[in-house]
Amino acid sequence: MLRRDFCLDKEVVSATLHVTALGVCEPWLNGRKIGDVKLLPGYTDYHKRVYYHSFDVADSLTKGENTLSALLGQGWFAGYWGFNHNKGYYGRDAWFACVLEMEMADGSCERLVTDSSWVWKDSPLLKADLLEGETYDARQETPGWNEPGMDPAEWQNVVLINRMETLPEIIEPHPGVPVREIETLPAKSVSELKSGAYVFDLGQNMVGVVRLKVNVPAGTEIVIKHGEMLNADGTVYRDNLRSADCIDRYIAKGTGEEIWEPRFTFHGFQFVEISGLPQGTVFPGFSNSSTITHHSSFALSGQVWMSDLKETATFECSDARVNRLFENIRWSFRGNYLEIPTDCPQRDERLGWTGDAQMFVKSATYLGDIRKFFKKWLIDLNDSQHEDGAYPEVAPYMGMFNYGVAAWGDAGIICPYTLWKQYNDLSFVRDNWSQMKNYMDYLVSEGNNHNDTIKHACGDWLHIDAPTPDRLIGLAYRAFDVQMMTEMALALGLEDDATCFEKEAQRSCALFRDALFDGSRVMIRTQTACTLAITMDLVGGADYTEVSDTLVELLEESNGYLTTGFVGTGLLCPALTKIGRSDLALQLLLNDQYPSWLYEVDNGATTIWERWNSWTKEDGFGDDGMNSFNHYAFGAVCEWMFESLAGIKPGSNGFETVLIEPAFTDRLDYVRASYDSVSGTIAVGWAKTEDGVILKVDTPVAAEIRLPDRTENVDAGTHEFCVLFRELQPALA
Repeated sequence: MLRRDFCLDKEVVSATLHVTALGVCEPWLNGRKIGDVKLLPGYTDYHKRVYYHSFDVADSLTKGENTLSALLGQGWFAGYWGFNHNKGYYGRDAWFACVLEMEMADGSCERLVTDSSWVWKDSPLLKADLLEGETYDARQETPGWNEPGMDPAEWQNVVLINRMETLPEIIEPHPGVPVREIETLPAKSVSELKSGAYVFDLGQNMVGVVRLKVNVPAGTEIVIKHGEMLNADGTVYRDNLRSADCIDRYIAKGTGEEIWEPRFTFHGFQFVEISGLPQGTVFPGFSNSSTITHHSSFALSGQVWMSDLKETATFECSDARVNRLFENIRWSFRGNYLEIPTDCPQRDERLGWTGDAQMFVKSATYLGDIRKFFKKWLIDLNDSQHEDGAYPEVAPYMGMFNYGVAAWGDAGIICPYTLWKQYNDLSFVRDNWSQMKNYMDYLVSEGNNHNDTIKHACGDWLHIDAPTPDRLIGLAYRAFDVQMMTEMALALGLEDDATCFEKEAQRSCALFRDALFDGSRVMIRTQTACTLAITMDLVGGADYTEVSDTLVELLEESNGYLTTGFVGTGLLCPALTKIGRSDLALQLLLNDQYPSWLYEVDNGATTIWERWNSWTKEDGFGDDGMNSFNHYAFGAVCEWMFESLAGIKPGSNGFETVLIEPAFTDRLDYVRASYDSVSGTIAVGWAKTEDGVILKVDTPVAAEIRLPDRTENVDAGTHEFCVLFRELQPALA
């Protein structure tokens, strides 16, 4: 706990508090918590920069005595983070800083800063770590610690930061979206274990913390374990957390009802195992509450945390399982868009994996307004760029990972390009152009790790017995990157750059073609290889036909099931629609045996799993060493669900015009979707009738409606179209 008393002898007209930390902090002024931001000031490469947040605090100041105070935790800076139980990668201790700027009624200005006049004292937070969890002893609370009038005798003078810490080069305002609590999930059920512990089910795999409401004797230590699944004996499955404890502890003060939730940690979980409760504890709202009324009581809810961006999508169809799939994707998006686009939110990792980010970014643009979120993360990515131009596997970088990995480093090109196209915001290109050009120099250099002399690659991560050569993946992304750079250079008016990239695109496509084909036949026979060629426009003419036919053959060989990993999965359904086989894409979506999205749904998933076999009926849990049940990469099918199944696509940048082209099917009775684009809300719904399909479109801008039998061009407004069954064949699947 930190505090600074000060006296104001003038009336305050305006006041702004700027707060930052190397670690995480919670600011207070005169006993009032300032703002609702979680894990302030956020996660960065602290060697390069740290952010501050600013708050209007004029209403919290009074004439006379005032107290500015804060709680401080280790956070990403000095706590455990990443793999292998690593601690303090950026620094050894947490540090706090703030500036209070005030304008007085007489026109004068006053300024208060963190200096040697501050004092500190141990708080009831005995442990506060992002991976380890939080321990809070309510018996050690200091009443009035954050208010004027506190006796300073038990407080000590603070220590100012020293040269043992590496200070950030830049301190600037946070450019992204702060983490906040966005929803509360009440517990759905509670069950007692043989050990006397209890397991609460929230009904949804979520990210955040639990909130306790307890009435127990003083000194009762409540142990809170988190997990995404249950073991066969009903205990919470925690083996996949690896070295992350993810255990919170609350020690009660015994003064009646107590409400508590952690401040400086977060967990990924659906199930909560509670131990330490007195015998006879009742749980309000559950069955044992009505029979016993004089013992201790306990209630629990899940407090959902996320970077507080606006969510922008709705989706519904006649298949309840597909609707659950969409919710699974949405909840994985929520759980992994917390300060940075993480891979997973539960184990000893939670890193900004660049491959996962680029594979899902198009889907994410439909699910939420991610502009500010990615403005911030692209800064993290640029801060992590190697001097030779290669982008890293994770951003912010943590020293133990590789650079220039195909499909991972390419996030530096794909993300700015996608954000420009979806939001018509060229600043994503302009602000990152020099870094993108440096990366392109790396991609075409001799001996690069991306597509030449490969020392490390992730390949088509977690494919199913269908490996695609690392160099082929690298050559595909090299050619794709060059195509995007050509288009972006033209948008910036850089004609010389565009000409150079256009020439390189021809060379890169030729290199890819040579690696994919043996003569006129496809040599690399994997779904991912064909999907890359089709969706990235890397082949044409007879080669395109050959690749398309090969993809269909490969699906037939796998009985209509996918074999793709991270690289191929999000592109597979779009590739099939592009070659005129939306029926096969629909089959992939509706498959319900292993491996498929609906297999997860049928087995209770409420988020997207990391592995197709994270859990199977035959073998139970997958590899505990890498088994997240909240991992959005395979949820990239969301892009196809919006752009093809519902048919909502941008007709031009930022949806200034709209293209509506649904993939009608007789396997669904109806599909309805809406998207709050930067040009307004677009809503599409189609439903089967006795004679065909009725399509309803509500568009805020001019739209092109592509139907199986015709194309209609319409103005903004609500429109309805009828397509007869005879016009739909063979479009109906």
